[in-house]
Amino acid sequence: MFRARFSFPLAAGVLALSCGKEETPEPAPIPSVMVMAEDYSFQMPDTLTAGVMSFRVMNHGKELHHLSIVKLAEGQTMASLQQINPTAPLPAGMVLMGGPNFAPPGGAAEAIVDLPPGHYVALCAIPSPDGVPHMAKGMVHEFYVIPAPATAEAANAAVLPSPDVTVQLADFSFTPSAPLSAGHHVIRIENAGTQWHEMVFVKLEPGKTAQDFAQYAEKPEGPPPATPMYGASVLSPGQSTTVVVDLTPGDYALLCFLPDPKDGQLHLMKGMIQQLAVK
Repeated sequence: MFRARFSFPLAAGVLALSCGKEETPEPAPIPSVMVMAEDYSFQMPDTLTAGVMSFRVMNHGKELHHLSIVKLAEGQTMASLQQINPTAPLPAGMVLMGGPNFAPPGGAAEAIVDLPPGHYVALCAIPSPDGVPHMAKGMVHEFYVIPAPATAEAANAAVLPSPDVTVQLADFSFTPSAPLSAGHHVIRIENAGTQWHEMVFVKLEPGKTAQDFAQYAEKPEGPPPATPMYGASVLSPGQSTTVVVDLTPGDYALLCFLPDPKDGQLHLMKGMIQQLAVK
């Protein structure tokens, strides 16, 4: 084990030090879940292992798509999704876990989530130009998250990256913990409100505003006034999603298109729309 030039006392000391020191294993790389989005379907695994994972949506369709992850309660099925009503509380036990938001046609979107074991549905709730949500056209995918095996590797499981910026979603505002600057960032998006929220994050074209994109998203006609970059799909209160971003200088916008269950008014109409300059 040791070279001959080590004396016995020195070798014994080295052994004692090495035995007494506990090394902390490095976290495993975050596994990536590839999702192919089309008009109107998802291609993705039917079974995943519980823990931290990155969902990457690649949009091969002609319309905007996102991946909204819904955890069903025991006894609920895909048919339970029909009970989701923007003007009423969610069915008991159903949790909106987030996921990657707007992926433009030919583009991609990615978000990191921590999923416990359970029964899930991935869906796209973005409406088509005819006003019908994509999920009503078949853009739903049922999948299961199974417990991770109890092995020695469990201590080396992937963990959520530590954020350098946190954006809190409230009723009805976006609050970054620090100004967003150009460069690399790990952003944790947390729903600290009492209602469901999302964060659509786009880079505006020169001369365009957050309001321009809000109008375009409701009725996509002509050249888009912004490019979707990152964001979080719908989150229940207390839930979060993490994104890793590389920002270039320019004007950006944060928006939430969800309706208030109390009056049906979109959150962005209540102030949940914010334009910011990244330098």
